[in-house]
Order: sequence, then structure tokens, then C-alpha cells
Amino acid sequence: MKTILLGALAVSVAVTAVSQIAFAADKASHKRAPVFTKAPPPAPPPSWAGFYIGVDAGGVWGREDIVHSPVFAVPGSAFQIDSNAVTIASSPSFRPSSFTGGGHAGYNYQSGPTVLGVEADFSYLGLRSSTSGVFPFPSTLPGGPLGPPTLTFTSSTSVQNDWLFTFRPRLGMASQNFLLYATGGLAVTNEQVSQTTGVLNSASFVSTISTTRAGWVAGFGGEYMISPSWSLRAEYLHLDFGTATGAGVENLPAGVGGNATCVPSTVVVVGPTALQGCSISAHLTADLVRVGISHKLDWAPAAVVTKY
Repeated sequence: MKTILLGALAVSVAVTAVSQIAFAADKASHKRAPVFTKAPPPAPPPSWAGFYIGVDAGGVWGREDIVHSPVFAVPGSAFQIDSNAVTIASSPSFRPSSFTGGGHAGYNYQSGPTVLGVEADFSYLGLRSSTSGVFPFPSTLPGGPLGPPTLTFTSSTSVQNDWLFTFRPRLGMASQNFLLYATGGLAVTNEQVSQTTGVLNSASFVSTISTTRAGWVAGFGGEYMISPSWSLRAEYLHLDFGTATGAGVENLPAGVGGNATCVPSTVVVVGPTALQGCSISAHLTADLVRVGISHKLDWAPAAVVTKY
């Protein structure tokens, strides 16, 4: 009897073990096979293409050279060394500097890393300067042809440029978020020069320039894209506006003779009159450094979604 019980127990254990193994095998057969997917494609590089607007600010350093037409002494009534002194005193040079700031707008086209664009900007320029002084007539200095007492004359000159406009193509190379570019084109500014040189007996040479000047601009810069719609920039520009000219006159009060004139003469003209023939010229260049921020405009039409 004992042997029969042990045999039945062994059979029961064996049946239970086989059942568990079969259940485990069946469960494993119903597990989902692993699915392998491709990695997502890399994000496209940042695009510089499109329209943009922005603001900028910085500093500008100018150089303006003034040249007055030669003044000639009437032979026998004045000394040429005195006329030369008037010409030199009326031909000063300036080194004005100023804050500059304004806005810009442009468009970029991109093909691979190459970026082609065009940009226009308008800025406050603020280049202003003036000078004045009292100068001796060399003939009246000790050792001069006449000698003391020393006689003097005065000269004052002011220059002013208020605004700047440029229109420039740009050529650049992009590398991810960075863009380096060269640029050059048209530059336009206003020009105002005023000068008065007072000589003896209230006679004076008066010259002015008031005009809009067109010149050229060239430079380079860099931009960094901080988001798909915003970028920071830094830029250097060299400006050259060439030479502008303006007319001048010699004003002679009543009873005063003009013994020095802008046109060679052998006759002393007595006032009151305004003698023509004088002129003044101004050559203006400047270097500009500025930083700014630009916002790219997305004017593409919205995508059309069709519902089914």
C-alpha cells in the first residue's frame, strides 16, 4: 500500500511539472517579436533665407579736410605771405566722432553655405565739429616786411553731417548658426560747411556748402542666429563721400578796398561790394562700427489642411 501511494504522488508531481513547462512555453510563444525602427533624420541646418528687419547702434569716426581756394594779394597793396596765411587758416581739418544708431532691412537668398543678399539702412550720424582762432599777418610780425605792431585776422569753420543711408549687396558664407559676409555699395549723407574769415577793416571771406552727398561704402560683418527668427550681428563699414564744393564771396564794406582777392587782380576794388570767385571744398571719410539685432520675417502662406 505504501508503495502504491508513493507511486501516485510521483506521477502527480510529474504531471504538474509538465503542465507548468507547457504553460510557460505557450506564454513565450505569444510574446511580440521585437520591432526595429530607423533613427529619425537629422534636423535641417539653420536657414538664413528670407526677409528681415532690425536695429543697430555703435560709433562713427570721421575725417573731413577743408580746402579754401587760394587768396591772391594785389601787387603793390598787400603782401602775398599774408594772403597765404589767410588761405591756410581757412583750410582746417577735422576729426569728428559720434554715436550712431538706426534701422536696417534686407533679404537673403541661400544656396548651400553661400548666402547672397541686399540690405538698406538709415541711421543718425551726428558728425559735428568746429574750430576758430586768431592769426597774425606774417608781414607784421617781428622780422616781417612791415614789422610790429602785429595785426591779426580771424577764421571760424564748422562742419555737420546728420544722417546716413546705405544700400549694399552682401555676400556671405554660413556655417550652422554663424554667417560671415562682405558688403559694399552706395552711401548717402547730408553735408553742411560754414566758414567766415574776417580780415582788416571788417572785410571778410564767407563760404558755405549745403548739399546731399553720394559716395561708396565697403566693409564686413558677422551674424549669429540665436533662434530661427532672431540673430545678433556686428559690422564694420568704411565710408568715402568724395569731395564736395561750395561757392564763396569776399564782402567789402563801404570805403574798404579789397587788396587780396580770390581771383588774381592788379586793381583794388573798393566796397561796398561782394567779390565772386572764392570757393571751398570738403573731403569726407568715416569709419563705422556697430552691433545690432535682426528679426527674420516669415511671410510664407500658411499650409492648407484638408479634412476627410
